[in-house]
Amino acid sequence: MTKLTPYLVQKIIKGNPKIDQRVDYDEPGKAIIYLNDGWTWEAYDGNRSVEGFNLSDSFWEEPDNVAYLKERIKFIEPVDPECY
Repeated sequence: MTKLTPYLVQKIIKGNPKIDQRVDYDEPGKAIIYLNDGWTWEAYDGNRSVEGFNLSDSFWEEPDNVAYLKERIKFIEPVDPECY
């Protein structure tokens, strides 16, 4: 399985209207991806608009792979106002 790199993260999210195209790489070995207003990674987890993914150069945790990021993107859903 192909491990995530900053290049692959940008390529996978490019043009997705649900995802903010600016990814935060400030934390070593992590890509922090934000969603645009109105979207959530997980409504029943408090309508989270941010999720972190481990990159191939992560020293602390097992790197995530391309398939995992693509799977998570499939489950982005509209914000549920009852789940705050």
